[in-house]
Amino acid sequence: MVKLTNIKKVYNPGKSNEFEALKGVSCEIKDGELVAVIGKSGAGKSTMLHILACIDSYQGGEYSIDGELVKKLSEREYARIRNEKIGMVMQDFALVEDFTALENVMIPLSFSKKKVDNKKEKAMAALKAVGVEDLAKKPCNKLSGGQKQRVAIARAIVNEPSMILADEPTGALDSKTGAEIMELFKQLHEQGRTVIIVTHDPKIAEQCEKVIEISDGEIIKTA
Repeated sequence: MVKLTNIKKVYNPGKSNEFEALKGVSCEIKDGELVAVIGKSGAGKSTMLHILACIDSYQGGEYSIDGELVKKLSEREYARIRNEKIGMVMQDFALVEDFTALENVMIPLSFSKKKVDNKKEKAMAALKAVGVEDLAKKPCNKLSGGQKQRVAIARAIVNEPSMILADEPTGALDSKTGAEIMELFKQLHEQGRTVIIVTHDPKIAEQCEKVIEISDGEIIKTA
């Protein structure tokens, strides 16, 4: 389970362009839930997701993952949780364009703090799980948007994390491809993973078990 308690996030504190992105956000997301985080642009959705992903810090409140307070972790432990417990999927795919699909999926295995055997086989299994094993040797700059997002999801699941975080994962895709990608996330959820999706798309949100709505840095509704 992940729990945010009164989380506050300020960008550029003490400067003329200081901006309070999160104003005391609190929520609990249970293991295995499929959750959408919705709100207008600038509402604080991505900031909340980046804190959940342990790639952004916060100034106030507490964040715990499986009972561990993130604030009390060493940088090494922080990196371990990021690598082993969390898979991240971005709207722009965030792939190394000159690398092949297989090479991209192997990246998290190379950064793992624990010894990983059969890296190539694990990466191929992840590609197969999202239906693009036949593209393993193809450079990512030769792939379509939908294919890139499938590779990005394969990279996110290759370390078998318990939580998948996705920031507008269908935003750069056409509606048909976006629907296919959403089906992949639903399959990951059915396998027992926690899946949290930031989205502007009400069609994506309505397929989730829980919807958290953010406005001006505050959660205004959970349904």
